[in-house]
Amino acid sequence: MNKMNDSSASNDREAALRARIAELERALARLHRQQEAFAFGISHDLRAPMRAIDGFAVQLGRRLGADIAPGVADYLQRIRENVARTGGLIDSLLEYARIGRAELQRRPVDLSFLAEWVLMDLQTLHPEVAVEAEVQPDLWVRGDERLLRLLLCKLLENAWRFRVPGEAVRVRVSAIQADDGLHLEVADRGIGMEIKQPSQPFEPFQRLHSAGQGSGDGLGLTIAQAVVEQHGGRIRAESEPGAGSTLHIWLPSGGDEAAG
Repeated sequence: MNKMNDSSASNDREAALRARIAELERALARLHRQQEAFAFGISHDLRAPMRAIDGFAVQLGRRLGADIAPGVADYLQRIRENVARTGGLIDSLLEYARIGRAELQRRPVDLSFLAEWVLMDLQTLHPEVAVEAEVQPDLWVRGDERLLRLLLCKLLENAWRFRVPGEAVRVRVSAIQADDGLHLEVADRGIGMEIKQPSQPFEPFQRLHSAGQGSGDGLGLTIAQAVVEQHGGRIRAESEPGAGSTLHIWLPSGGDEAAG
């Protein structure tokens, strides 16, 4: 009789635990929906005034024409640059909000091709910057192509942003294919950074460089980490001031079971 009672109590506890887990999963799903709606709402509300500010700066410059004082022209340019920077921050916030909600579309992805693609885009955007890039061929992984491209974009953008002034961008994308997945490295020979805690580079809005050493929106590595974790992987940063940075990424072999 005692064994039957123990079994019944165990079943009751298991059922209660399952119900609690289901309740928490529903609450988490609601939180994700609210987070995404909040991010999109902010984006919509901020984009309109940003566009207006940029438009007014352009119109003011046109009206003043050749009579514009050099100082005023500089102020207008700064206004436009800050509007563009704010727009980039809004885009990054939206990207970050979407990652957690994204349903992975797993398939074989050629990371070498994606890296070359991102490098070509960056060279097109910054034709004045010399580039020395090395991409190991045939780096395949099973994952979401859109998110993996976003990952490489954020990592390679940092190589551009934090390069040594007056020197070429020097970056290498390489990996070791192992039974448990792909061990990827993205290394640059830029200005580097001081890392006091392993989690520090991936914290939102964490800036580890001075204002004179280049600047980003403080979300690049945060987004990179979110993409890696969405794939069930891990990422860590290795860097020293003046010695460049290396991002070590492990992406599991693939299959839906790897994402959990």
